[in-house]
Amino acid sequence: MKTKNIISQSSIKYDKNIDIRLLVTPYQNKRLPVYDWYSYKHSFSRDLVIKLIEENHLNGEDKILDPFCGSGTTLLASKEIGIPVQGIDILPFSVFISNSKLLRYDKSYIKNAINEIEDLFQRYDKYHEINDGERDLLIKFFPEETLDKVLFIRGWINNKNDDQIKHFFLTALLSILEDVSYTRKDGGFLRILKEKKIPDLKSVYLSKLHKMVRDIEFINNLPDTDAGAIEGDARKTMFEPNSFSAVITSPPYLNRHDYTRVYLLELITGFVDTQEGIKTLRYHSVRSHVEARRKFMVYDYNPPKTLNAILQRLEEISLPNRQIIKMLEGYFEDMHLVLKEIKRLLRPNSKVALIIGDVRYGGIKVPVGDILINLGNNIDLKFKEKITARMRGNSPQQMKKYGREPMEENILIWERE
Repeated sequence: MKTKNIISQSSIKYDKNIDIRLLVTPYQNKRLPVYDWYSYKHSFSRDLVIKLIEENHLNGEDKILDPFCGSGTTLLASKEIGIPVQGIDILPFSVFISNSKLLRYDKSYIKNAINEIEDLFQRYDKYHEINDGERDLLIKFFPEETLDKVLFIRGWINNKNDDQIKHFFLTALLSILEDVSYTRKDGGFLRILKEKKIPDLKSVYLSKLHKMVRDIEFINNLPDTDAGAIEGDARKTMFEPNSFSAVITSPPYLNRHDYTRVYLLELITGFVDTQEGIKTLRYHSVRSHVEARRKFMVYDYNPPKTLNAILQRLEEISLPNRQIIKMLEGYFEDMHLVLKEIKRLLRPNSKVALIIGDVRYGGIKVPVGDILINLGNNIDLKFKEKITARMRGNSPQQMKKYGREPMEENILIWERE
């Protein structure tokens, strides 16, 4: 299938020093106000959303859906140019971060609250009341005194019982957890590095807060457009049919990344305070990792022949984890449900843009994009285009054993007729 680079015909002016392939990464967002309040490592850029909106001639009469909203890039970019938008995510952390970037804030009120928390740091008492169960879940990731201060700040936020305070101050706290812990996000892993030098939490936190205050003017000047995120499952939503005129999203890649592990600190600190709660999210997520489990029964799904051939080859070779085969089966079954739900929610003549990457297991390429195109065809979504944004390397383990074979990262475009 013929492919092209989406940026080659772009009317947007890009910094000549930025590699255009980075538009399918969050790299650019790290230098943009509000977008950089919290940026997923598994995300795409604001400019890519703008480009897709322009190419599909969307305006304020439309409504965009992102069923895997992550850290809210599609939502914030859509709001920035005045297009109503709705996000969904199964992780409460993702929904919270996305909504934090969409609120308006009273700058004077926030500044006064920062002064209050600076004063509290001066009078910090490590013997404040904390949730012992929550502390036990987090203690191996932090120096003890740092963790106590994290929980102290979180307690202060909760006691305020104020929407502005909660979203602004908790977002800032969540965004620095990796910096002030022993952890480092490394692909699909949350690694613990006990030799890591931990900076002073007070300095890092206050610096983040003051940086965010400077962005309040940007966020308050955004159009007064309906935009928000809710907790939900992209495989089965509560929205009415024909509710949206476009979808811009990136589902979990089929790369075994378990976001409940990668973002464990954020989930426990703000939203889920038991191991059982974490496991429930892990088991109910899309089956892109080996621990996820079937959540919905599916009666109208037939695996494509291409997938069956790959599964057969994998059955015949040695794999580090045989559950990978079951994961592959489950992932495409789940994505069948996602595409069906997207079709149900879209108005006639609406477009779907889905960012996804191919993978390789046991040296065998899994052309995720092509299989998804097949699934879309099976439910009568009209396939329009596969745009190859970049070629990605595979995991170091795969390359060491089987050599380097770049995998495509694509933007798939469908139309609901």
